[in-house]
Amino acid sequence: MYDFLAALFAVSRHGRGLQFDVGDGWVQAARRALGRTLLQHLADFAAGRALFVSLVSLLERQARDRGVVGFIRQVEDLPADELVLVLLTSTRAARPAREALRAVLAERGRARAAALRRFAQVFPEELGRVGAVRLARRDPQVLREQLVQLLTAFYERVYAAHEAEARRRVERDVVTQRRLAERLPPEAFVEEATGGLVPDPTVVAEVVVAPSWFVRPYTLVADHVGVRTYVVPTKEEAHRGEEEAVLRVARALSDETRLRILRMLAAREMYAQQVAQALGTSHVTALHHLAALRAARLVRVVERGPLRYYVLRREALEEAAAALARFPEPSSARPEGV
Repeated sequence: MYDFLAALFAVSRHGRGLQFDVGDGWVQAARRALGRTLLQHLADFAAGRALFVSLVSLLERQARDRGVVGFIRQVEDLPADELVLVLLTSTRAARPAREALRAVLAERGRARAAALRRFAQVFPEELGRVGAVRLARRDPQVLREQLVQLLTAFYERVYAAHEAEARRRVERDVVTQRRLAERLPPEAFVEEATGGLVPDPTVVAEVVVAPSWFVRPYTLVADHVGVRTYVVPTKEEAHRGEEEAVLRVARALSDETRLRILRMLAAREMYAQQVAQALGTSHVTALHHLAALRAARLVRVVERGPLRYYVLRREALEEAAAALARFPEPSSARPEGV
């Protein structure tokens, strides 16, 4: 079920700042299968930047054995007003806006307009304030209907054809992750499983690690009150030998902006907004570059209170250089008779 949501996230964000390993062809085919109307619904829901995180919060309320169809029925059965609260204020960062959103849902006329203004003031800008306000204006019943249509169509037209293979890969990876968790301390396990994310134990009381085939090469983070969910790439896909690791590093280093970020991190650790200010770019753009660097394991993220600091992993460059040194010489390049 986590993999299903990760696949939907990949369809919504691939080529828009993120490049998932599923590739352009698969994403374009999935978008064609959804069609123009459902793609517009997906864009509307994703505009608030909380769709994936919010649906994960719903997923964690249900029994794990209900499957994707059971999860969609859960969304359908949820009262419309409660679903809007879940969609827009499930994240820890957006939780302060929950009471303002309750007022929006309860009021009518001028009182509702005033409540919407209050909601816009307290909703975090970095979570997509404009998109969230746009959704808050909508009829909750219509929103629920459109979301159920989107999830159902995505499952039937896109994900169902891949479900058996995805389940096989994910279940095999779960066995690997559990073995890793048995031999490592909790914080070390989370860092290894997520490729460098280190949560602050004073902030996060519970961690869920869920492997996904479709999320490759990124780790998606769903941050709720007291619970942090990491949807991580399946290991067999995230580490396909030394050549793949070197290619990931090479892709990350091929961008001038990311090289600038690495130079800054070589001097000191920084959080994302500091990186954005130093680059003279938006917070979102900085996050995209930092995600690519973390996917290549060139940086790790250490959480301290409300801030997440990016730290250079100097050993990653040494590992890539050592892997290159071990590459066999192509036979076509060898002198005759050697």
